[in-house]
Amino acid sequence: MRKVLIVVAILLIQGFTASGQTTDKLAGRWAGTVDGIQGKQNAVATFKKEGDAYTGTITGLRPGSDVALKDIKVDGDKVTAKLEMETGQGSVVINYSFVVQGDSLKGKGEADFGGQTYAFDYDLKRGAELPAGTQVTAPAQQPPRREVPQPQQKQSIEYFVGQWTFNWIGRESALGLAPREGTVTFTLRPDGKSLDAKTVGKADGKPFTESAVITFDDATKMMTFSEKLANGIQVRSTGDWRSPISIRFTVEPIKIKNQTFALRRIISVVAAHSFTVAEELSEDGGPFVRLGSAIYTKVGAAK
Repeated sequence: MRKVLIVVAILLIQGFTASGQTTDKLAGRWAGTVDGIQGKQNAVATFKKEGDAYTGTITGLRPGSDVALKDIKVDGDKVTAKLEMETGQGSVVINYSFVVQGDSLKGKGEADFGGQTYAFDYDLKRGAELPAGTQVTAPAQQPPRREVPQPQQKQSIEYFVGQWTFNWIGRESALGLAPREGTVTFTLRPDGKSLDAKTVGKADGKPFTESAVITFDDATKMMTFSEKLANGIQVRSTGDWRSPISIRFTVEPIKIKNQTFALRRIISVVAAHSFTVAEELSEDGGPFVRLGSAIYTKVGAAK
């Protein structure tokens, strides 16, 4: 009888040893596909358990990249994580949610960028191999790009002329209340190179008005903004519109009482009838943190 028990124990030990990395439902290598705005591509996710915590990386969104995941959490069959990356138009955070069932890991990643949400669907298998000859980090041939509207508006002061509605979501700061909504009207001046802007709306339910003078140099594609906020604060900035899809601003330091504020602003030109604004704020030399974002839609534009 004792020999039988010993044999059973040995078999159990061998079974656990053979399963090795599969004893943890998440740890290991997962390979498959990600389906996003560029169509279906190959993707790999790798997770490692260190004590009670997980580390990991994921590929497939940007060829040639292998990005570290943060805040990996496992709750039953549910897995959540996120990654942060810098792009030419600012920082992007992607939040992931997966469901792990046996050798299958499925879920999605969602990125909120410029007021729009982009989703990526993942279908991965544990230890799966990609098709022969495939290189995840540098694919020889990208799959056909889906038909996604690509903003290619001409850089012109006349782009803004007219009335736009907006909805600004963010946090209250020394620059103003939040959230804000209303309309802004851009009127072309007689010189044809500058605009008057008047904003009328509500901030945290209270009415407000703001004004600005905007100039544009067609040769250099540079803009200047001179703004008077609702609380009387003056903001002066220079915008670089050499890229047809975005305007990146350099904002002069803003002094309010005994504090100095630095503002980052990016306008993303989405379409002829839509643009978005994203802002980050730094106080007294501290780190830049998200201030808010807005979507502007041209009144009367054909949808």
